[in-house]
Amino acid sequence: MKNLRTFVVMAVVMLTMVVGLAAFGAGAADHLDAPLVQEDGRLDINDVYAFVHGDNTVLVMTVNPAAGVLSPTTLRNVPGTRYEFAIDNDGDYMEDLILKVRADRPRANGDQRANLFLEDVHAGTQRRIAAGRSGQVNDFLRAEGHFYHGLRDDPFFFDLQAFRDVVGGAGGSRTFCDADTVDFFAGFNTTAIVVEIPSWRLTGDTSTINVWARTIDRMEVIDRMGKPALNTVFIDSADKDAYNKTTPTDDLAMWGDRFVAVLQLFGGYDDATAQTITGLLLPDVLTLDTSSTDGFVGTLNGRQLSEDVIDFELTVVTGGLIGTPGIPGDCVDANDQPFLASFPYLADAN
Repeated sequence: MKNLRTFVVMAVVMLTMVVGLAAFGAGAADHLDAPLVQEDGRLDINDVYAFVHGDNTVLVMTVNPAAGVLSPTTLRNVPGTRYEFAIDNDGDYMEDLILKVRADRPRANGDQRANLFLEDVHAGTQRRIAAGRSGQVNDFLRAEGHFYHGLRDDPFFFDLQAFRDVVGGAGGSRTFCDADTVDFFAGFNTTAIVVEIPSWRLTGDTSTINVWARTIDRMEVIDRMGKPALNTVFIDSADKDAYNKTTPTDDLAMWGDRFVAVLQLFGGYDDATAQTITGLLLPDVLTLDTSSTDGFVGTLNGRQLSEDVIDFELTVVTGGLIGTPGIPGDCVDANDQPFLASFPYLADAN
Protein backbone atom coordinates (compact mmCIF):
# COMPACT_ATOMS: atom_id res chain seq x y z
CA MET A 1 0.00 0.00 0.00
CA LYS A 2 2.83 2.43 0.76
CA ASN A 3 4.28 1.88 -2.72
CA LEU A 4 0.86 2.48 -4.24
CA ARG A 5 0.42 5.67 -2.23
CA THR A 6 3.84 6.78 -3.41
CA PHE A 7 2.87 6.02 -6.97
CA VAL A 8 -0.27 8.11 -6.58
CA VAL A 9 1.81 11.15 -5.77
CA MET A 10 3.91 10.49 -8.82
CA ALA A 11 0.89 10.10 -11.04
CA VAL A 12 -0.35 13.51 -10.03
CA VAL A 13 2.77 15.25 -11.23
CA MET A 14 3.04 13.15 -14.36
CA LEU A 15 -0.46 14.22 -15.32
CA THR A 16 0.34 17.79 -14.41
CA MET A 17 3.21 17.70 -16.86
CA VAL A 18 1.01 16.26 -19.59
CA VAL A 19 -2.19 18.26 -19.27
CA GLY A 20 -1.99 20.86 -16.57
CA LEU A 21 1.11 22.98 -16.38
CA ALA A 22 1.31 25.96 -18.70
CA ALA A 23 3.07 29.29 -18.82
CA PHE A 24 3.67 31.09 -15.56
CA GLY A 25 0.75 33.26 -14.86
CA ALA A 26 -0.88 29.85 -14.74
CA GLY A 27 2.17 28.75 -12.76
CA ALA A 28 3.17 25.37 -11.46
CA ALA A 29 1.39 24.40 -8.28
CA ASP A 30 -2.09 25.92 -8.43
CA HIS A 31 -1.73 29.44 -9.78
CA LEU A 32 -4.50 31.42 -11.47
CA ASP A 33 -6.15 28.32 -12.91
CA ALA A 34 -9.92 28.74 -12.52
CA PRO A 35 -11.93 31.52 -14.24
CA LEU A 36 -13.13 33.08 -10.98
CA VAL A 37 -9.63 32.87 -9.52
CA GLN A 38 -8.17 34.65 -12.52
CA GLU A 39 -10.26 37.70 -11.66
CA ASP A 40 -8.33 38.35 -8.44
CA GLY A 41 -5.04 36.80 -7.36
CA ARG A 42 -5.90 37.60 -3.75
CA LEU A 43 -8.43 34.76 -3.87
CA ASP A 44 -6.15 32.29 -5.66
CA ILE A 45 -4.77 29.59 -3.39
CA ASN A 46 -1.28 28.75 -4.64
CA ASP A 47 -0.27 26.11 -2.10
CA VAL A 48 -1.44 24.60 1.18
CA TYR A 49 0.81 23.03 3.80
CA ALA A 50 0.05 21.20 7.03
CA PHE A 51 2.75 19.86 9.35
CA VAL A 52 3.59 19.45 13.00
CA HIS A 53 6.06 21.42 15.07
CA GLY A 54 6.45 19.87 18.49
CA ASP A 55 3.00 19.64 20.04
CA ASN A 56 1.57 22.16 17.59
CA THR A 57 0.00 21.93 14.16
CA VAL A 58 1.08 24.47 11.53
CA LEU A 59 -1.26 25.41 8.69
CA VAL A 60 -0.09 27.51 5.74
CA MET A 61 -2.04 28.97 2.84
CA THR A 62 -0.40 31.09 0.14
CA VAL A 63 -2.27 33.39 -2.24
CA ASN A 64 -1.28 36.09 -4.74
CA PRO A 65 0.99 34.32 -7.25
CA ALA A 66 4.03 36.46 -8.07
CA ALA A 67 2.81 38.97 -5.51
CA GLY A 68 3.64 42.50 -6.50
CA VAL A 69 4.21 41.48 -10.12
CA LEU A 70 1.14 39.59 -11.32
CA SER A 71 -0.96 39.96 -8.18
CA PRO A 72 -1.47 42.35 -5.27
CA THR A 73 0.48 41.88 -2.05
CA THR A 74 -2.42 42.22 0.39
CA LEU A 75 -5.48 40.17 1.30
CA ARG A 76 -8.89 41.00 -0.16
CA ASN A 77 -10.84 43.04 2.36
CA VAL A 78 -14.35 43.54 0.99
CA PRO A 79 -17.31 42.46 3.18
CA GLY A 80 -18.02 38.76 2.85
CA THR A 81 -14.47 37.81 1.93
CA ARG A 82 -12.61 35.36 4.14
CA TYR A 83 -9.80 32.84 4.04
CA GLU A 84 -10.52 29.52 5.73
CA PHE A 85 -8.82 26.36 6.93
CA ALA A 86 -11.56 23.75 7.25
CA ILE A 87 -10.74 20.95 9.69
CA ASP A 88 -12.42 17.55 9.93
CA ASN A 89 -11.46 15.70 13.10
CA ASP A 90 -13.80 12.70 12.99
CA GLY A 91 -13.07 11.27 9.56
CA ASP A 92 -16.30 12.15 7.74
CA TYR A 93 -14.73 14.85 5.54
CA MET A 94 -17.11 17.48 6.88
CA GLU A 95 -15.70 20.47 8.71
CA ASP A 96 -15.90 20.33 12.49
CA LEU A 97 -13.74 23.40 13.08
CA ILE A 98 -12.99 26.35 10.82
CA LEU A 99 -10.14 28.81 11.20
CA LYS A 100 -11.24 32.01 9.45
CA VAL A 101 -9.22 35.06 8.49
CA ARG A 102 -10.88 38.36 7.67
CA ALA A 103 -8.79 41.33 6.58
CA ASP A 104 -9.34 45.05 7.01
CA ARG A 105 -8.67 47.68 4.39
CA PRO A 106 -4.92 48.08 3.83
CA ARG A 107 -3.17 51.36 4.44
CA ALA A 108 -1.53 53.26 1.61
CA ASN A 109 1.81 51.61 2.44
CA GLY A 110 0.27 48.12 2.20
CA ASP A 111 0.12 47.53 5.95
CA GLN A 112 -3.04 45.60 6.77
CA ARG A 113 -4.79 44.31 9.87
CA ALA A 114 -6.50 40.92 9.92
CA ASN A 115 -8.50 38.92 12.45
CA LEU A 116 -8.39 35.17 13.09
CA PHE A 117 -11.57 33.42 14.22
CA LEU A 118 -12.18 29.85 15.37
CA GLU A 119 -15.62 28.42 14.63
CA ASP A 120 -16.88 25.26 16.30
CA VAL A 121 -19.42 24.04 13.78
CA HIS A 122 -21.27 21.65 16.09
CA ALA A 123 -21.42 24.02 19.04
CA GLY A 124 -22.51 26.85 16.79
CA THR A 125 -19.93 29.20 18.28
CA GLN A 126 -17.32 31.49 16.80
CA ARG A 127 -14.78 33.62 18.60
CA ARG A 128 -11.89 35.80 17.62
CA ILE A 129 -8.68 34.23 18.88
CA ALA A 130 -6.05 36.51 17.32
CA ALA A 131 -5.55 39.77 15.46
CA GLY A 132 -2.61 41.67 14.13
CA ARG A 133 -0.99 43.65 11.37
CA SER A 134 0.68 42.19 8.31
CA GLY A 135 4.30 41.16 8.59
CA GLN A 136 4.10 40.67 12.35
CA VAL A 137 4.02 37.53 14.49
CA ASN A 138 0.86 37.74 16.55
CA ASP A 139 0.68 35.43 19.58
CA PHE A 140 -2.56 34.09 21.04
CA LEU A 141 -3.70 31.47 23.55
CA ARG A 142 -1.12 32.79 26.02
CA ALA A 143 1.58 32.50 23.36
CA GLU A 144 0.78 28.82 22.67
CA GLY A 145 -0.54 29.86 19.26
CA HIS A 146 0.81 32.17 16.58
CA PHE A 147 -0.79 33.99 13.65
CA TYR A 148 0.91 35.62 10.67
CA HIS A 149 -0.24 37.16 7.43
CA GLY A 150 1.90 39.03 4.97
CA LEU A 151 4.42 38.90 2.16
CA ARG A 152 6.90 35.99 2.11
CA ASP A 153 9.21 34.28 -0.35
CA ASP A 154 7.25 31.78 -2.47
CA PRO A 155 8.13 28.36 -0.98
CA PHE A 156 7.55 26.45 -4.22
CA PHE A 157 10.70 25.44 -6.15
CA PHE A 158 10.96 23.92 -9.62
CA ASP A 159 12.86 24.34 -12.92
CA LEU A 160 9.77 25.28 -14.86
CA GLN A 161 11.56 26.34 -18.04
CA ALA A 162 13.29 22.97 -18.40
CA PHE A 163 9.94 21.31 -17.87
CA ARG A 164 8.37 23.42 -20.59
CA ASP A 165 11.08 22.47 -23.08
CA VAL A 166 11.37 18.78 -22.16
CA VAL A 167 7.74 17.91 -21.47
CA GLY A 168 5.57 20.82 -22.51
CA GLY A 169 6.75 21.12 -26.09
CA ALA A 170 7.87 24.74 -25.80
CA GLY A 171 10.57 24.15 -28.38
CA GLY A 172 13.47 25.50 -26.34
CA SER A 173 16.86 23.91 -25.80
CA ARG A 174 16.71 23.46 -22.03
CA THR A 175 16.92 20.03 -20.43
CA PHE A 176 16.69 18.97 -16.82
CA CYS A 177 19.95 19.28 -14.88
CA ASP A 178 21.77 21.16 -17.63
CA ALA A 179 24.19 24.03 -17.06
CA ASP A 180 21.30 26.50 -16.93
CA THR A 181 19.35 24.79 -14.15
CA VAL A 182 17.41 27.39 -12.19
CA ASP A 183 14.53 27.61 -9.75
CA PHE A 184 11.95 29.47 -11.82
CA PHE A 185 10.22 30.69 -8.65
CA ALA A 186 13.37 32.13 -7.10
CA GLY A 187 12.86 35.77 -6.29
CA PHE A 188 9.06 35.64 -6.44
CA ASN A 189 6.93 36.46 -3.43
CA THR A 190 3.53 35.31 -2.27
CA THR A 191 1.10 36.39 0.43
CA ALA A 192 1.05 33.84 3.24
CA ILE A 193 -1.40 33.07 6.02
CA VAL A 194 0.24 30.97 8.72
CA VAL A 195 -1.44 29.63 11.85
CA GLU A 196 0.28 27.56 14.53
CA ILE A 197 -1.98 26.14 17.22
CA PRO A 198 -1.73 23.34 19.81
CA SER A 199 -2.73 20.14 18.06
CA TRP A 200 -5.10 19.07 20.82
CA ARG A 201 -7.29 22.05 20.03
CA LEU A 202 -7.91 20.66 16.53
CA THR A 203 -8.08 16.90 17.02
CA GLY A 204 -11.01 14.76 18.10
CA ASP A 205 -10.88 11.18 19.35
CA THR A 206 -7.77 10.43 17.28
CA SER A 207 -4.61 12.33 16.40
CA THR A 208 -5.57 12.58 12.72
CA ILE A 209 -7.27 15.51 11.02
CA ASN A 210 -8.24 16.31 7.44
CA VAL A 211 -7.52 19.86 6.30
CA TRP A 212 -8.43 21.89 3.24
CA ALA A 213 -8.23 25.58 2.49
CA ARG A 214 -10.72 27.77 0.69
CA THR A 215 -11.27 31.39 -0.22
CA ILE A 216 -14.77 32.78 0.02
CA ASP A 217 -16.11 35.99 -1.49
CA ARG A 218 -19.68 37.17 -0.89
CA MET A 219 -20.71 33.73 0.40
CA GLU A 220 -19.31 31.98 -2.69
CA VAL A 221 -16.35 29.60 -2.64
CA ILE A 222 -13.84 30.94 -5.16
CA ASP A 223 -10.97 28.49 -4.69
CA ARG A 224 -10.23 25.43 -2.57
CA MET A 225 -7.23 23.19 -2.21
CA GLY A 226 -6.11 20.17 -0.23
CA LYS A 227 -3.60 17.94 -2.00
CA PRO A 228 -1.30 19.74 -4.43
CA ALA A 229 -2.17 19.90 -8.14
CA LEU A 230 -5.40 17.89 -8.27
CA ASN A 231 -7.47 20.74 -9.71
CA THR A 232 -4.69 21.64 -12.12
CA VAL A 233 -4.24 18.08 -13.33
CA PHE A 234 -7.65 16.48 -13.51
CA ILE A 235 -10.12 19.31 -14.06
CA ASP A 236 -10.40 21.25 -17.31
CA SER A 237 -10.95 25.00 -17.35
CA ALA A 238 -14.69 24.81 -17.95
CA ASP A 239 -15.23 22.77 -14.77
CA LYS A 240 -12.71 24.34 -12.41
CA ASP A 241 -15.16 26.72 -10.74
CA ALA A 242 -17.63 23.86 -10.21
CA TYR A 243 -14.85 21.73 -8.73
CA ASN A 244 -13.86 24.52 -6.36
CA LYS A 245 -17.44 24.75 -5.10
CA THR A 246 -17.71 21.00 -4.47
CA THR A 247 -17.38 19.86 -0.86
CA PRO A 248 -14.98 17.01 -0.05
CA THR A 249 -17.88 14.72 0.84
CA ASP A 250 -19.10 14.97 -2.75
CA ASP A 251 -15.72 14.70 -4.46
CA LEU A 252 -15.86 11.02 -5.32
CA ALA A 253 -19.44 11.12 -6.56
CA MET A 254 -18.94 14.28 -8.61
CA TRP A 255 -15.42 13.82 -9.93
CA GLY A 256 -14.38 10.21 -9.38
CA ASP A 257 -15.19 9.07 -12.91
CA ARG A 258 -13.22 12.02 -14.32
CA PHE A 259 -10.18 11.08 -12.25
CA VAL A 260 -10.41 7.44 -13.32
CA ALA A 261 -10.69 8.40 -16.99
CA VAL A 262 -7.71 10.73 -16.86
CA LEU A 263 -5.61 8.16 -15.02
CA GLN A 264 -6.44 5.52 -17.61
CA LEU A 265 -5.85 7.83 -20.56
CA PHE A 266 -2.56 9.34 -19.50
CA GLY A 267 -1.26 6.81 -17.00
CA GLY A 268 -2.21 3.61 -18.79
CA TYR A 269 -3.72 2.09 -15.66
CA ASP A 270 -6.29 -0.66 -15.73
CA ASP A 271 -9.67 0.16 -14.25
CA ALA A 272 -9.07 -1.43 -10.87
CA THR A 273 -5.79 0.41 -10.34
CA ALA A 274 -7.28 3.71 -11.51
CA GLN A 275 -10.18 3.25 -9.10
CA THR A 276 -7.80 2.53 -6.23
CA ILE A 277 -5.66 5.57 -7.00
CA THR A 278 -8.73 7.77 -7.27
CA GLY A 279 -9.85 6.56 -3.86
CA LEU A 280 -6.55 7.74 -2.41
CA LEU A 281 -6.62 11.11 -4.16
CA LEU A 282 -10.21 11.96 -3.29
CA PRO A 283 -11.59 13.55 -1.20
CA ASP A 284 -9.27 16.47 -1.95
CA VAL A 285 -7.89 17.10 1.53
CA LEU A 286 -4.55 16.94 3.31
CA THR A 287 -4.65 14.19 5.92
CA LEU A 288 -2.34 14.93 8.84
CA ASP A 289 -1.50 12.62 11.71
CA THR A 290 -0.52 15.20 14.31
CA SER A 291 1.52 12.61 16.19
CA SER A 292 3.78 12.00 13.18
CA THR A 293 6.56 14.02 11.57
CA ASP A 294 6.13 12.21 8.24
CA GLY A 295 5.33 14.34 5.21
CA PHE A 296 3.48 14.21 1.93
CA VAL A 297 6.30 12.51 0.02
CA GLY A 298 5.89 8.76 0.38
CA THR A 299 3.17 8.72 3.02
CA LEU A 300 0.67 11.45 2.02
CA ASN A 301 0.81 12.84 5.55
CA GLY A 302 0.21 16.58 5.43
CA ARG A 303 2.71 18.59 3.42
CA GLN A 304 5.95 20.16 4.62
CA LEU A 305 7.60 23.26 3.22
CA SER A 306 10.98 21.71 2.46
CA GLU A 307 9.79 18.56 0.71
CA ASP A 308 11.25 18.21 -2.78
CA VAL A 309 8.04 16.95 -4.25
CA ILE A 310 9.17 17.53 -7.83
CA ASP A 311 12.31 15.34 -7.68
CA PHE A 312 10.45 12.62 -5.86
CA GLU A 313 7.61 12.64 -8.36
CA LEU A 314 9.75 12.92 -11.50
CA THR A 315 11.77 9.92 -10.36
CA VAL A 316 8.77 7.70 -9.79
CA VAL A 317 6.62 8.70 -12.78
CA THR A 318 9.50 8.05 -15.17
CA GLY A 319 10.19 4.51 -14.01
CA GLY A 320 11.95 4.96 -10.69
CA LEU A 321 9.80 2.37 -8.90
CA ILE A 322 10.80 -0.42 -11.26
CA GLY A 323 14.21 0.62 -12.56
CA THR A 324 16.33 3.59 -13.52
CA PRO A 325 14.11 6.66 -13.84
CA GLY A 326 14.02 8.47 -17.16
CA ILE A 327 14.07 11.78 -15.31
CA PRO A 328 15.57 11.46 -11.81
CA GLY A 329 14.80 15.06 -10.96
CA ASP A 330 15.11 18.68 -12.00
CA CYS A 331 18.28 19.36 -9.93
CA VAL A 332 16.49 22.12 -8.03
CA ASP A 333 16.71 20.50 -4.63
CA ALA A 334 15.62 23.27 -2.29
CA ASN A 335 14.00 26.66 -2.08
CA ASP A 336 16.09 29.64 -3.14
CA GLN A 337 16.02 30.89 0.45
CA PRO A 338 16.31 28.66 3.52
CA PHE A 339 13.13 28.14 5.49
CA LEU A 340 13.03 29.39 9.05
CA ALA A 341 13.33 27.05 12.01
CA SER A 342 10.62 28.93 13.87
CA PHE A 343 7.34 30.65 13.12
CA PRO A 344 6.32 31.75 10.48
CA TYR A 345 8.68 29.23 8.82
CA LEU A 346 8.52 30.67 5.28
CA ALA A 347 11.56 32.68 4.20
CA ASP A 348 11.48 36.46 4.29
CA ALA A 349 10.13 38.25 1.24
CA ASN A 350 12.50 39.24 -1.53
